Amino acid sequence: MIQRFVALQYWKRRRYLKFTKHQDRQAYYKLGRLLLILLLLVFIHSVAMVYFEGLSLNDALWLSITTVTTVGYGDLSAASWQGRIITSVCMYIFAISLLAQLAAEFFECRVQIREDKQKGNWTWSDMKNHLLIINTPDRNTDTYLNRLIAQVRATPELEELPIQILTRKYPEGLPDIVSKHGVVHFNGVAEDNASLKAVNVGNAKYIVILAKNSGAALSDSLTFDVLSRVQEIGTNALIAAECAVDSNRARLKQVGAQVVIRPIRAYPELLVRSVVAPGTETVMENLFTHDDDHMLRIDHPFSNLRWKDIVLSCVKNDIGLPLAYLDETNVYSNPPPNQLCSGKGIISLVREDQEISEAVIAQCLSS
Repeated sequence: MIQRFVALQYWKRRRYLKFTKHQDRQAYYKLGRLLLILLLLVFIHSVAMVYFEGLSLNDALWLSITTVTTVGYGDLSAASWQGRIITSVCMYIFAISLLAQLAAEFFECRVQIREDKQKGNWTWSDMKNHLLIINTPDRNTDTYLNRLIAQVRATPELEELPIQILTRKYPEGLPDIVSKHGVVHFNGVAEDNASLKAVNVGNAKYIVILAKNSGAALSDSLTFDVLSRVQEIGTNALIAAECAVDSNRARLKQVGAQVVIRPIRAYPELLVRSVVAPGTETVMENLFTHDDDHMLRIDHPFSNLRWKDIVLSCVKNDIGLPLAYLDETNVYSNPPPNQLCSGKGIISLVREDQEISEAVIAQCLSS
């Protein structure tokens, strides 16, 4: 059972785990060139052994391989002076040293690649259909990113997506609390087209632009610049942008942001939900203010009423849309329609200009 669970989790994460195994094409091109030269020397030596020593091609290849790898079984060896000269030149002078260089280059390449990935100097050129997070908050960055990405991984629509972060915050590598989620980053600034191209904005599925300082209007200016650059490069991604000043919302939408939301650092879940279901950010933000639609607690005792009857009666009498009811100890949010409810009041979504009278409340909550 445990093995099935582990296999299922790996299968779900397969789309983003592959980006921890990216290959450097230029580095491996160099290694391939050295390997090709080595194989050429082995071939030349093998042909020489067939010609000068009268060995079969299989034995000649075996002699060449055991010689270049310095194994030296001694079952076969060159006896003629021509064969010994070819062996000395091809194998001892060139091939063995070339093999040592190939091994050194390989390990050096692997170390460099690992360091580049860790420090964000690696370009993930084949990443696509990913979630791209541009910028990071100035304060409590690690904690916020941990909560944000954990919520992304907990959301079915997003859980399998590769995630990349564009930021200068982590020049020495992502902290464990963030990297544990299978995240990579690119060490660059968002106000630069080269950096935006390096993180493949054109192939992203979702782009989230965070405000560096949630209380500063300058953050909106930077976001506006990033959005302009993204549109210049071109993308079909859904773009969600944080906006510190409400008056800038329209400007951000004009340059491509489909979702504009206030920076709410305590609840990154709201940002994730707005990405999955655009439009919900407006409803959620209104719940936190008294302007426009807002939540209102209506105190009035009631008993043994079906929840759907409470909702229908409140809507018909224009006292808002009930979302929950409460008793002495608990709040019950969105109960089943046929559940019998008893409590001391309800929580309803009402309009800013809505007037609610005690008589109407009593009528709606009477059995």
